[in-house]
Amino acid sequence: MRRSIVLFSFSLIIPTYNEEEEIETTLRYTLDYLQKQPFPFEIVIADDGSTDNTVSLAQKWAEQYKGIVKVIAFPQNQGKGSVVKEAMLHHTKGNIRCFYDADASTPIEEVEKLIREINSGYDIAIASRALPESIIEVPQPFYRQTMGKIYNLILRFFCLTHFKDTQCGCKCFNEKSISIVFPRQTLKRFSFDAEILFIAEKHGLKIKEVPTRWRNRKESRVHPIKDSSKMFYDLFKIRWNVLMGKYK
Repeated sequence: MRRSIVLFSFSLIIPTYNEEEEIETTLRYTLDYLQKQPFPFEIVIADDGSTDNTVSLAQKWAEQYKGIVKVIAFPQNQGKGSVVKEAMLHHTKGNIRCFYDADASTPIEEVEKLIREINSGYDIAIASRALPESIIEVPQPFYRQTMGKIYNLILRFFCLTHFKDTQCGCKCFNEKSISIVFPRQTLKRFSFDAEILFIAEKHGLKIKEVPTRWRNRKESRVHPIKDSSKMFYDLFKIRWNVLMGKYK
């Protein structure tokens, strides 16, 4: 049987901040997978002001894989949401664009499921750790699981989402959704995931939550008290932005 013609190109955005221990392993792993696929692709490292050797290590790969791997480096730390927005709007050209955690907690093969859903008619597909069919190979520490559940309950209380997992760092978008969602995004840090999904639903975009395999690869840099309080404060900002008409 002849293989069906692939009519899209793919951009993988990897936001980084002090990932010198992970970035080369992740680049090797994602390149090995993507080079076997029948579609053209690019990998964009969007560095958020790293103070270690992340950028220099990534640039070596960009030199070796010219036209395939690209590095955009921000001089100061702004937040994951900020660099993802910049990369989505100004530094990628794929018909389907995905942002993906630098520690590869979601196996890269799981992206196939998200691409499949977008090709079937969805505008956005998000990997989810919270669906019954999901497989958690290495779980987070108990206190982080509890924090995530509380955060999701608060999202639901404020009527900001019905999704079971907004924070998994693997999400794919088609060009239509990118043009609608990211120009309206205002949050720069960890709650930006919840904001972009809220914007997408507000504008009637079709979103599919997809069960995934997932493995906790390292301790998160999210501080359990300081950053959690900021994330909760950001939810009030989303509600305020609605009142101010910023998402129209």
